[in-house]
Amino acid sequence: MKMEKLSEALSTQQKVLEELLDLLELETSQLADVNIEAMVEINGKKEEVGAQIQTHTGSLRQTIVEAATGLGLPVDTPLGELAAMLEQQGNKEILLQHKQLNKVAEGVRQAAEMNHEIAERFAETLNHSLTFLTRIINQSSVYGASGGYQQRPSGAVMINMEA
Repeated sequence: MKMEKLSEALSTQQKVLEELLDLLELETSQLADVNIEAMVEINGKKEEVGAQIQTHTGSLRQTIVEAATGLGLPVDTPLGELAAMLEQQGNKEILLQHKQLNKVAEGVRQAAEMNHEIAERFAETLNHSLTFLTRIINQSSVYGASGGYQQRPSGAVMINMEA
């Protein structure tokens, strides 16, 4: 019974992580397209999935503790050690689920890192562009005596009407 409960908890955790991975992959394409509206929507969905993961992690950890205690292992036994012990006892399902969960978690980590890198580069490029535009706006083009435009810093001149 405890192993069935553990298997169900691992399946649920994997489904939620797969949902997060799908969102991160969608976010990658939206970042590439610079679709701000879609990114805002995706961020909201990621927060919801993150809350689900957070909620489920506590119950998963409790299930792992119960399974470890049932096998005479310490309560702080990691899932990998528990799965390895269960495999020695003939239960290969938990080990397989553990490997699949690790695979999905690695995919989430890689996608999150890639999206972070894309977002940082986008922000850096935008910052450089805005700095360049600010420099251009703060200069005026004045038609000079030589017949060409001369760039001079812009400034204000006050003229006395009585002069």
